[in-house]
Amino acid sequence: MSVSYIPERIKLILWGKAAGRCEYRGCQEVLYRDDTTKVEFNKAYIAHIVADKSTGPRGDKIRSNLLKDKLCNLMLLCDKHHRLIDIVDINGHPEELLLEMKEEHERRMMLITGIKEEMKSHIIIYKANIGKNYPNLTFQYLSKYLLPKHYPANDYALDLSLINSVQRDQKDSYWLNQEENLQEQFDEQIKPLLKKNRINHLSIFAFAPMPLLIKLGVLFNDIVEAEIYQPRRNPKTWRLSESGQSVNYLIQYPSQINNKVALNISLSATINNERIIKVLGSDCSIYTITIEKPFNDFLQNKNSLKEFSERIRLLLDNIKEQYDSETLLNVFPAMPIATAIEFGRVWMPKADMPLVIYEENRNRMGFFKTIKIC
Repeated sequence: MSVSYIPERIKLILWGKAAGRCEYRGCQEVLYRDDTTKVEFNKAYIAHIVADKSTGPRGDKIRSNLLKDKLCNLMLLCDKHHRLIDIVDINGHPEELLLEMKEEHERRMMLITGIKEEMKSHIIIYKANIGKNYPNLTFQYLSKYLLPKHYPANDYALDLSLINSVQRDQKDSYWLNQEENLQEQFDEQIKPLLKKNRINHLSIFAFAPMPLLIKLGVLFNDIVEAEIYQPRRNPKTWRLSESGQSVNYLIQYPSQINNKVALNISLSATINNERIIKVLGSDCSIYTITIEKPFNDFLQNKNSLKEFSERIRLLLDNIKEQYDSETLLNVFPAMPIATAIEFGRVWMPKADMPLVIYEENRNRMGFFKTIKIC
């Protein structure tokens, strides 16, 4: 524990550099407010990296006295981590490690607080059960992916999810309830902000079955600038690369025009047309957008997403030229999350054909109809 006097000027500078949060790596606890009661008071500890006496944690006969009131040797910490580095696990917290934590935290706070007002973005979270799995998406985890181009407009996300649902996606009631909830959440949380021009940019994070992701994209459409984030497996991240060559999207047209029409989106996996014919019958014209080797982690950069947006828009126009505006376009999607949302965003409600979105489920013996978008 500190025994030396630290000038008030040094304390204030440290508080400013730490932005009032614990500097221990991964903590960032707010140190001027109680988490439960929200009462504001000072609950911070100013800890010495090299103790202010030679017998203290990481103390030194010469350097302890020299560094006792120096800003470079001080960290702002919560009670838990102050005790951890000075009492519970001194050996596990050498000087070099604590200096790294201090530098990382203060550099990050400088970056965040230096971002201009127009760079703020509202974080949108949408998640729904996929089989028995319910994705865990949190504001704390996702907000880091906005930097350095944007920063969170609020200290919370706008979550459009149906919380604590136990329904499974093989049941018809699941799709009815999920679609209804998504629309209600959008109307209650997003529409008022849009009407008041409170949203300049959106950062969309979602993990749900394809039909609901397409519906999510339809709701947001292109009414406001948005960045759609894509979970990637290799490397593990939610951020698409800023650069990189776009994949080559391949368009396959039907040999003849029938009364029924389907869109086969085979990007993350291949959907055999026979599986579509099994659902719609043989009197169906099938248009396909695919890539040379479909697989679930092909979407790696923003250029590939932009190219998909442009190609699917042209394909929708091509299909529309062959059919009247009342003809249903049956959509069979196997595609990454970001492309599903983008597909919904480029679809135009007053100009394009109504969509019927299908989903594949083993318990339903293949593809089945989920939701209609018109």
